[in-house]
Amino acid sequence: MPPKKSKQRALQPSTNPIPPPFGPAPPELAPLLSTFDPSNVYIIHTDAHPAWFKKRIFTVPVILNLSIALALLLRAYYIVPHYWAILLSVLGNANDTTIYYAGSTWGSLSWRVLKRMAMFTLDWVLFRIVGPWPWSFFAEQPGNPVNWRWNVGFRDEEVYVRVSRGWGAKDLLGAAEGSSGKAGQESPFFKTRILPAVETKRLREKTGYMLMDGDFDLDFYGMIAATQLVDKKNITLEQLKKIVLVFVGEGEGEGESGQWAVWDCSKLDEGSETEARNKVIEFKDRLTAMGKENLFFKWVELIQYESNAPGGFTEERQVAAAEKAKKMFEEQGVDWETFSKEIGGLDGMPGM
Repeated sequence: MPPKKSKQRALQPSTNPIPPPFGPAPPELAPLLSTFDPSNVYIIHTDAHPAWFKKRIFTVPVILNLSIALALLLRAYYIVPHYWAILLSVLGNANDTTIYYAGSTWGSLSWRVLKRMAMFTLDWVLFRIVGPWPWSFFAEQPGNPVNWRWNVGFRDEEVYVRVSRGWGAKDLLGAAEGSSGKAGQESPFFKTRILPAVETKRLREKTGYMLMDGDFDLDFYGMIAATQLVDKKNITLEQLKKIVLVFVGEGEGEGESGQWAVWDCSKLDEGSETEARNKVIEFKDRLTAMGKENLFFKWVELIQYESNAPGGFTEERQVAAAEKAKKMFEEQGVDWETFSKEIGGLDGMPGM
């Protein structure tokens, strides 16, 4: 198990009641919970999509971030000497970048200033806004996507840990300043953030890696820790099937009182993950038997592209994706309606 992000706090029993539908977290989860931040809300679930499917999905961000990193390195190689020349010019060492005001027209001066401003703006956007993307993908600590895959690999059943983004435990427990005071299932955050995030259809449509959004990020360090605990048989996959975790307590720092509470929502849709996984496998096997395996991978790319588009994978976008898939199949000589009936319908298929 990787080293903890921080020393676990010395927790004291809490006098705060645990709001329904949460209950006390089992002691077996304590090693994993010690890596979590009590100010956040966490969702843990398992993903039963096939390993080859996840590998296919993960290839795209790898190529994208490698391309961005290479482009930034090439830009730095080209532009750093130019900025160095500008700096030398400012320090009084005349060179090709020096602007001579006395011998230049206002039009010439304005054009050179505008070009330089555009260059500064472009490089600021590239290195300040775009630059952190490959850094967070390859090198961010204590966890990042590459480190996670390096330690965990690709598995048919994987553990994903999502952490709240822009809100946290106080909001869910009604303790935040200006909140309604409603906690647990009565909290508006439970209804607008938690329930949509654990909705069965959404988890069927997307692999865990594609569930990052404005409300939840992925805790890659936590995912490594959870997987290693499962491998050591300290906890089971069944315990992590689909749960929501929040720290119920008060105070900050050493001696903080409270405890972790858990809502096990996996019982609400028992068997659905296995059904979705088997459907995708049958989908691929049927196309492979027809000599159309490449068509399956084109379908995977289509669904990934549509689900990652700005605005989310809305119902309208899902309908459009289904129409594009139908057209793509028919162009390859596969009757969409007949094929759908042969595999027992497309309910449960990602994006369908």
